[in-house]
Amino acid sequence: MRIISHRGASAYAPENTLKSFALAVEMGSHDFEFDVHQTKDGILVVHHDFDLKRTAGHAVRIADLTYAELKKYNVAATFRRDKGFQYVPRLEEVMDIIEKPSHWLNFEVKNDHNVYPGIEEKLLAFLRSKRGLFEKTVVSSFDHGTLKRFRELSPEIKLAYLGHNLSTVLLLPALKKAKAVGAVNFHLALRIAFKFNLLKIKKAGFRVCVYTVNEKKDALRLKEIGVDGIFTNHPDILGKWTLKG
Repeated sequence: MRIISHRGASAYAPENTLKSFALAVEMGSHDFEFDVHQTKDGILVVHHDFDLKRTAGHAVRIADLTYAELKKYNVAATFRRDKGFQYVPRLEEVMDIIEKPSHWLNFEVKNDHNVYPGIEEKLLAFLRSKRGLFEKTVVSSFDHGTLKRFRELSPEIKLAYLGHNLSTVLLLPALKKAKAVGAVNFHLALRIAFKFNLLKIKKAGFRVCVYTVNEKKDALRLKEIGVDGIFTNHPDILGKWTLKG
């Protein structure tokens, strides 16, 4: 079972920052998940939300800022453990830290209602620009239109299906949507990650990763029922690594 660092080692350092990814690498991570946006001037950046209200305390949208403007905000401002200045990193900067030690990468593209026109082409070009990166990449998105555009642009890109407010009742329609875009992975919320649902997804031919798993007992249960990976803010959740300091 993959232990996937969710936005880096985000329990210990501000999420999706260079510090968080560097710490995850230090803790021995080889599998990573992070979120991709695009600035007003077309720069691919790593941040979870569409705006900076939760991380920096400012309700400004990434889509409305140039990268030079975006970089001025401290996205560690609301992180209790460490409020030292951290900026929204460019995708290239994140790759400089995690690409070499990585075995598997999940680029979650935040593009609801196509707020970032052309982000699919730009990310595919980036993935192809680095040797070996395309092959170990999975692209996911909550926006079905985004997944469809990725598939139209690239028959080879590995896709992962994510569903908004998914429930057991809605699982069958979601599996049909996942098949329609040729997804290989199905990413499931912990609240519905039961063996019955897992078996349904596996029978449909998908690998299953569960988010967000921050308790050891949940991680062990999921491992036992055959989950392929868990997204966690704690890369040390199964005690494989020891946090220094």
